Amino acid sequence: MDRDQSFKLLLLFGAFLSLALLGGFSAVVVVISIVLIFFFHELGHYLVARMSGMQVTEFFIGFGPRIFSFHRGETEYGLKAIPAGAYVRVTGMNNLEDVDPALENRTYRAQTYPKRLALTLAGSATHFLLALFLLIVIFMTIGEPHPTKWDVGEVVSDSTADKVGVVAGDRILSVGGQQVDSFESFGSVISQSPGKFLEIQFEREGKQLNKFATIGERITPKGASFLDGIEAGDQMISVDGSPYSNWKNFSAILSDGNFHRVEVSKSRLGVEVVELQATELPESQIAVQGFFGVGPQRSFESLDLVDSVPATFDRFAEISVASVEGLADFFSPEGLTGFLKGTFNSENEIVAEEVGSQAESEDERLLSIYGAARLGSAMLDEGTHNYLWFLVLINVFVGIFNLVPLLPLDGGHAAIATYERIRSRKGKKYVADINKLIPVTWVVITVLVGIALIALYRDIVDLPNFG
Repeated sequence: MDRDQSFKLLLLFGAFLSLALLGGFSAVVVVISIVLIFFFHELGHYLVARMSGMQVTEFFIGFGPRIFSFHRGETEYGLKAIPAGAYVRVTGMNNLEDVDPALENRTYRAQTYPKRLALTLAGSATHFLLALFLLIVIFMTIGEPHPTKWDVGEVVSDSTADKVGVVAGDRILSVGGQQVDSFESFGSVISQSPGKFLEIQFEREGKQLNKFATIGERITPKGASFLDGIEAGDQMISVDGSPYSNWKNFSAILSDGNFHRVEVSKSRLGVEVVELQATELPESQIAVQGFFGVGPQRSFESLDLVDSVPATFDRFAEISVASVEGLADFFSPEGLTGFLKGTFNSENEIVAEEVGSQAESEDERLLSIYGAARLGSAMLDEGTHNYLWFLVLINVFVGIFNLVPLLPLDGGHAAIATYERIRSRKGKKYVADINKLIPVTWVVITVLVGIALIALYRDIVDLPNFG
């Protein structure tokens, strides 16, 4: 390796080191994953081209200045400075390329329709195979959500759950002797038991635990309507400095008609002090409901290979349909209008409600490569399971998007090959005039680059909150 190659390799290493320092280890993993995704895409094209006898002159990872390369036969392999994907160069991909007549029989354009179609579809097929493989791995190692079973996902500080020692990952089995197989049944039992002293049975790492606790209370909409400054879901903490006990005692204290200082815990907003005056309050049955203080997370059950295969294809079909619908919605007039309006509004102010019906929501907005990398990094930080799902979604989306029948996408080459096959008659091969498609191709490129730049700008100045 010469000095120039060493310097370029050092710069590339420095770029990854800087990425690790700025974005952490997860950012490096995401970037490498994205590069590998596109490497496998091009590997699909490469393998089909070689098996079909076509000439492949280059196979590079990255773009821009060449860091190093080597030749094996007629193909140059190597690494370039910008790790933004990969590419394969197959001779004669269009009818305008000048080719040595001795090599014409090995060009893409000289091949039969099945071989040309196989080459153009190989990239997307690789994405789909990767997605299917990852789905099988997910279902066999992590599993799929159980339809009813649930585990504790989060515990509210100072709640009843926190006081009895429930932690994330526990599975609550029963409350007051009533089995709670689903979170809905658990919520029903708790909401009807404010202030009751009940036995809580839960499981942790296969060990069963039993604790007794008084179920907490929070205000219902009916109860909140009698108290200024109190909202549904609030929890009383203290009244005039004394700990809140229950609604019955609270009603007795406020029955004197005087002002009282009430400390209230408001969901997501912290603790506030409210001055209240009341003469009569409704009964506890309608004013408060039980509150335990846990949030659910789905319980997963791993599948064997036989069961994971149909589950994999079912989920793959769901994701594929959602990706097609998402692309159709985005490139519709309403979708593009919403995308542009969201961009211009985000420069100066939050999108107004009347615009919100036309602009896309944060959950549905298009992400740039930078935004996708940040999303992937956040999902990796949340766990391997979430990151594998991210890779599945990326592969399915890219695979489907690449099949759009417009140049320079692979779907455009497939469409041209199909059109030429349909127009060929009686052994005479029809050749499409690529010159007529050049203006359309440039329009497509311009639109895609424009959308990519706008999405990148939005992700830099107003990156969505990924949690």
